[in-house]
Amino acid sequence: MTSIDLYSISGLNYPYTVYVCDVYGNQCILVSVISSNVPPVNTILLPPLFNNAPAVGIKVITSDGCERFKIFDCVNVYKQFQDLELFDFMDGIQYDFQ
Repeated sequence: MTSIDLYSISGLNYPYTVYVCDVYGNQCILVSVISSNVPPVNTILLPPLFNNAPAVGIKVITSDGCERFKIFDCVNVYKQFQDLELFDFMDGIQYDFQ
């Protein structure tokens, strides 16, 4: 996986400073500063260090010091269904309908 789409950030005030970290919250690298509300979707490009990682942590810090950390699984990023169309649920996970 080389990027992660942020579909929404709730409970925090922008601007957001976004870091990509390992799953333990270490080795954090600044990847984006978002100065508007999310949505709309923001695509975060992963640094090469994380290209083959099975999971990464996304840390979002606001200007008032609030911090959120969430782990994203890079291996199983969507589920397949019968009609092969992509469907995004509120959690931002893509589901592929067959």
